[in-house]
Amino acid sequence: MRSGNIFPCLVLAACLLTGITSGQDYLSGGYVSSFDRSSMMDPGIAGMVRWLDAPVPNFPWYSSSDAGFIRQAVPATTFSPYSEYYSTAAASFASGIISGPVKFDVAQGTPASVYYGAGQGLPYSQYLSIMPSRTNDLWIRGAENWTQYLVCPVGTTMQLVANAPAGGAGGFYETVQTETVSTNYKTYRFYQGYNSMTYRAGQIGRHMLYFVIGNQPSNVVIVDVFAQGQLAQTSAVPLSGSAGTQQTPAVAAAASGDTPVTINYPGPGSYQVYVDGAYVGSSAGGSYTFKVKGGMSHLIRVWDGFWPYEREVFVESGVPKIIYVEAV
Repeated sequence: MRSGNIFPCLVLAACLLTGITSGQDYLSGGYVSSFDRSSMMDPGIAGMVRWLDAPVPNFPWYSSSDAGFIRQAVPATTFSPYSEYYSTAAASFASGIISGPVKFDVAQGTPASVYYGAGQGLPYSQYLSIMPSRTNDLWIRGAENWTQYLVCPVGTTMQLVANAPAGGAGGFYETVQTETVSTNYKTYRFYQGYNSMTYRAGQIGRHMLYFVIGNQPSNVVIVDVFAQGQLAQTSAVPLSGSAGTQQTPAVAAAASGDTPVTINYPGPGSYQVYVDGAYVGSSAGGSYTFKVKGGMSHLIRVWDGFWPYEREVFVESGVPKIIYVEAV
């Protein structure tokens, strides 16, 4: 065989092994690496390694030429993956960075999973078995999970959880990065064990939070705070839809298309679908069908709570399109 024929054969073999059929449209994303180093490790720590290696979203905070982007309003889709972690309810507490720490019974509020950045979640029980028990930890507490990274609208509040094994007086630090950088500091008394505090994201910019007790710093929690666009503010207004459902303006716009598109998701979990940056709907496992305007390309994005999968796909007018999500 001539050497020039080897590469096409390898590509065909790879497609057959992965089950990818020529001509099918796949949304790429998730954990993709030329070498999965966790496969060479003990199963007890493999999950932690994949979690730490997970990709996270990036905003151009460090480019002076793009400094003005933080003043621009962003769509609701920017915040939706993190909605369980923040509240629009008003919060009042004495002057300071956070409210005074109160003792938190973690047994009554154990998270299902913890998240580093916006990557792969790690079951809380596995996290406890791996991480040292004598370290200072800081988290943002959601309805079901905890995270160390959050994107939220300006003016919202969140609940922080601090694990302070030694307890005692500690310094809490806040660095806010906009076009300039400002730093705040205040001393608080932490209970031994878990503490709960309220934090308000009252300023647009990147907020970096951590605390120090006995010369032992915690991890840094990052909160990216943006202005909320008009669509995000009005998207809760109900519009007429199919029986038993309500549509947001974004859903209505997508539904006005003339060509059906079906998402095939390879698993039982729930996921959200976005078209050209607008939220279309949610489903759980299997297939989800919606309509778009044919004869043009659309940016199709699927978010399953762990990974974003997206691709720009051309949809021929009047011809149904099936799009497959890569196996998780």
